[in-house]
Amino acid sequence: MKNKSLIISILFVFIGFVAFAQQHNEQVTVEGSYRPQIKRSERLTKTPEAPANEFNIPNYKAEAKDFNYGYKMDIEPMSAVPYKADYGVEGKNNFLKAGLGTRLSPVFLFRHYSDLSNDMSIGVGVKHYSSWLNMKDYKKTSFMNNAFNVMTINKFKAGQLRSFVDYKYDMYHLRDYELINNNGRNIHSLNVGAKWLASGSSYRSLYNEFGGNYRATWIMGGTQEHQLNAKAYLAYSDNWIDHEKVNDLQTVAADVELNFNNVYQSQMLLAINPYFTMSGDFYHVHLGVRLDLKTGDNIGLYPDVKGSLFIIDNMVEFYAKLGGRSKINTFADIVAKNPFVTTNFENFSEFGYEKTKFSFEGGVKVKITNDIDAHLGVNYRAMKNSVYFVPDLDYYAVYGDDETVYHLHAFDIIFQDCDLTSILTDVRWRAMEKLNLAAEFVFNISNFHEPDLILNQMTSLYYGKPWYRPRYTFTLRGDYQFDEVWTFNAAMKYLGNRWMLTPDLEVIDVKRAVDFQVGTDYKISEDLAAFAEIHNLFHNKYQLYYNYPSLGFEIYAGIKYRF
Repeated sequence: MKNKSLIISILFVFIGFVAFAQQHNEQVTVEGSYRPQIKRSERLTKTPEAPANEFNIPNYKAEAKDFNYGYKMDIEPMSAVPYKADYGVEGKNNFLKAGLGTRLSPVFLFRHYSDLSNDMSIGVGVKHYSSWLNMKDYKKTSFMNNAFNVMTINKFKAGQLRSFVDYKYDMYHLRDYELINNNGRNIHSLNVGAKWLASGSSYRSLYNEFGGNYRATWIMGGTQEHQLNAKAYLAYSDNWIDHEKVNDLQTVAADVELNFNNVYQSQMLLAINPYFTMSGDFYHVHLGVRLDLKTGDNIGLYPDVKGSLFIIDNMVEFYAKLGGRSKINTFADIVAKNPFVTTNFENFSEFGYEKTKFSFEGGVKVKITNDIDAHLGVNYRAMKNSVYFVPDLDYYAVYGDDETVYHLHAFDIIFQDCDLTSILTDVRWRAMEKLNLAAEFVFNISNFHEPDLILNQMTSLYYGKPWYRPRYTFTLRGDYQFDEVWTFNAAMKYLGNRWMLTPDLEVIDVKRAVDFQVGTDYKISEDLAAFAEIHNLFHNKYQLYYNYPSLGFEIYAGIKYRF
């Protein structure tokens, strides 16, 4: 309790710090904070545009218009202890949200961005969320999520240098079989890096971006991971084919990425991706290849081909994509998906690489009317070495001077080869001037391959199921502007069939997960509003991981202030 009180006290120190910085720019807008840039020459022509502010100011409402419809086929997972907060961007770059939930769950979110001088800007962010009261579905359970971010932008004649430091500290509890005690899980993550963006465009000149970062992830008394990543982007554009159409450019470009990862053993991946793009009045073409060079594995060569065809005055787009890639399975990604994974990964030596041997994406996007957009797509991926979670049957712990040995409920990981087909459809509808709606449905079909080696009959039960991954999901979001003062919003997410393996090695199809959230904002003044939110409105006790249910019904109330 003392640690939580100390952390919350520290959060408010940053408000005083940024108050001095704010005097340099009382109301910094996103567009006014940057020198115009062209970040990706294949998407922009000779007219520079201001890049989006990396230090996004969240709106924290389930507004349909605030969601990014990039048509990614991967499903956004529901967190075991979520506070869904990252929605939307508004013009002012200083934001404070403070509230309290009915379980004495404090919520504190602070974002600040301002210009310290003509050539330097700074952004600061703080986030805290925790539960101080035990939850009905747990025994002696508490959790805490903290994040702190600092970002600076230094502007030079040749370009911009963006530097950042991100630190996260999450605390959870494991649950034991005997319900005697709980084991604290403290996960730390530190990410430090910088990125250089050149000024100007690649039109008849070489455009470049370079970046790198170091990331450490560790559990106190357990696994430690160190990552080094570097990226480079080079591009040159010209109108070689039709010199009269200066806006229809062709671009030659290359992405280069280097990833180094160490968890007990080291892995390295170098990816080189050269490509050529061109666009016309009714088409866009992207032709390239990807070369992956990996330690301890064969060289991977994959197609990188994309195409779009626009018809009926660009109201209909047909698109297709062929690709493939390799990536390192990192400890940071694993504990982000499931914080209850065991800490001892020495037996794995290394996580290996997840390889998408081949992928196909295709579909159609349609502007039905000025108020309705729709999309239907399909994605096929042939993957090797994908991570899934199963029970750890041999995880024990001893606490300090306590001589008792506790048998804990935790999770292990296995790697499976799978052909995954996903079908997605989504619709955005501006139903009325003040009402926006959005819906999305995803259906997954998994086909698993028998592993080359199965140690025994018990471990054979681990293979052949998409553990914890839903067969289908349905999401519905909406917002309604009642008048100049009241705004209402709602969101619903439904997860279909999900298979889990119990500690008794029983395969179960768990209860469907349905989560409703509703909220309202009451505008007190131009920049100050009171808010109220209800999470898990119908108190649906779905399980995200076996024996780790959702938080259940909770009401939040507080204020939002933009300045």
